[in-house]
Amino acid sequence: MSNVEKFLMLFSEFDMLVEEKTAHAPKKSRASDNIQISQTKAELKKALKRLTEEYNRAKKSFKHNKLSRQELFDFEWRLFELQEEIKRLDDEAKSP
Repeated sequence: MSNVEKFLMLFSEFDMLVEEKTAHAPKKSRASDNIQISQTKAELKKALKRLTEEYNRAKKSFKHNKLSRQELFDFEWRLFELQEEIKRLDDEAKSP
């Protein structure tokens, strides 16, 4: 008994439906993409503002030795990530 026959015997109760993939999938409209990008960008800017406020509080805590250097670095890194994500969205919105 070949491997194919063993496989078919093991999975004989399963029905498989195979559909041909079309060459051209429907494309999203550019306007809906721009709306999504602008909504995401607005949410990221709000998150950036909140994180900046938290970072400023964290810097004060660090000065008073209530926060470790690693925890402060984590705030800085998250700020950097958000700023980079906003820049990436700006670049996507500008490119056709």
